Amino acid sequence: MSKQKQNYYIDTFSSKNISDVQNEKLISLCDLAYSLQEPAYENYCTEDWQSKNNSLLYVFYKKQRFDMFNIVSDQKPIAMSGTYLWNDTPIIGVRAFTHPDYRGGGHWCQARNIFPLQIDYWESKGYDKVWMTFNEYNHRLVNFLRRMSEGRASTFGGPREIYQNLKWHDELKEIQYTPQIVAELHIAQYKNSLL
Repeated sequence: MSKQKQNYYIDTFSSKNISDVQNEKLISLCDLAYSLQEPAYENYCTEDWQSKNNSLLYVFYKKQRFDMFNIVSDQKPIAMSGTYLWNDTPIIGVRAFTHPDYRGGGHWCQARNIFPLQIDYWESKGYDKVWMTFNEYNHRLVNFLRRMSEGRASTFGGPREIYQNLKWHDELKEIQYTPQIVAELHIAQYKNSLL
């Protein structure tokens, strides 16, 4: 399924219904993420991915972990993330990556385009909360989002409703064998803030 929003196209799919074009976009974003050599870049390796159980493609195709995956495009694919159910708790924004040219400048590709779709998906399945998880090395992003959730940082015109409603867990949680910082979002509270 493809949907147009804010001049972006949002593809929604899973490993069971991904098209060839969506697969090309997924591989293109993985190749870009890998080439940037940022933390966790190895998770995006496309070379010999069938033997690398930490790679996004392995988790996507072989483990079929994601209930839903989204890609945002603006002439080219620019952002992606997935969502899945872990111990009866939906986690959104998993393996999130955004093209460097779209990280600033008010784009907010994940918060404006992907996260609302993932939240709506889980709400339609009867869930009342979702988690966002972050690797420990992501301190700058986590600190920024914490300040936003405490009302101490601006979104610079971006969508604040998701971030201002996050409740942070005090302890790390081990998710998929990796210690994670967890932020919880109650869907009703988030939806009320949109009114």
